[in-house]
Amino acid sequence: MQPTTDSTALTIIVSTLTLLSLCIAIICFLFLYQRKRFRHQHELMEVREAYNQALFESKFAIQEQTLDHISKELHANFSHLVSLININLSEILPQIPDNQRENVIETKSLAKQLMSDLKALSANLNTDHIIHIGVGKALENELNRLSKTKKYKITFIVTGDAYRLSAEHEIILFRLCQEVLNNVVKYSKASAVSATLAFSNDHFSLTISDNGIGFNVERALNQSGDKQSTGLLNMQKRASLINAKFSILSQVGKGTLVTIDTPNPEIQKTSIL
Repeated sequence: MQPTTDSTALTIIVSTLTLLSLCIAIICFLFLYQRKRFRHQHELMEVREAYNQALFESKFAIQEQTLDHISKELHANFSHLVSLININLSEILPQIPDNQRENVIETKSLAKQLMSDLKALSANLNTDHIIHIGVGKALENELNRLSKTKKYKITFIVTGDAYRLSAEHEIILFRLCQEVLNNVVKYSKASAVSATLAFSNDHFSLTISDNGIGFNVERALNQSGDKQSTGLLNMQKRASLINAKFSILSQVGKGTLVTIDTPNPEIQKTSIL
């Protein structure tokens, strides 16, 4: 009787150990499977993100080439045409009756102003020119162009010891500034615009603020996502190309503050202003 009991007990023990081993094996298999699946999904996300990043960088490069082409066309063709108009007006001015002379002189003045604006626009679109003068001077020129409209009170401040950033940083930063200022002109109904460049050893910060009508940032971002807009989301993507933090603070009726912060910039010890 005793051997039968021992045999039964041994069978139960072996069966239990076998079942336990099988459960452990299944758990290990599921764990490894889930881990492998998670790693695979993570790799797919990295590949997708790298692809999207490369695609955006290509779009940005194409955009810069297009802007350079437009800049050269403005300088070579349109500026030349405006010069010819001004020359023709000068030639016919002595033949104009006195009662019409003032209109021709005013037209000449407008043509001269148009020439000046075309040159400024051409320079702001030209990548090589921006790299040459630096983001600080380029932004100052853009603000001066706004001030000439006499619609805005402009404030431009530089703090810290100014230095040059890499060419890629400066081009992207200036394009971001252009888009921000363009939004100010189109939507803000502001009367004052302020820009600040802050230089320190560990980061570079650029802020642009206005006293306009403001807007709901969260709603605007959601609408950008729904409409696949190239507005706020596009500016965030551009900032990510240079590892910069792009943030917008705004309230309806209380204006807007845009901050672009770049940690650990590549410093070239050359003044930008």
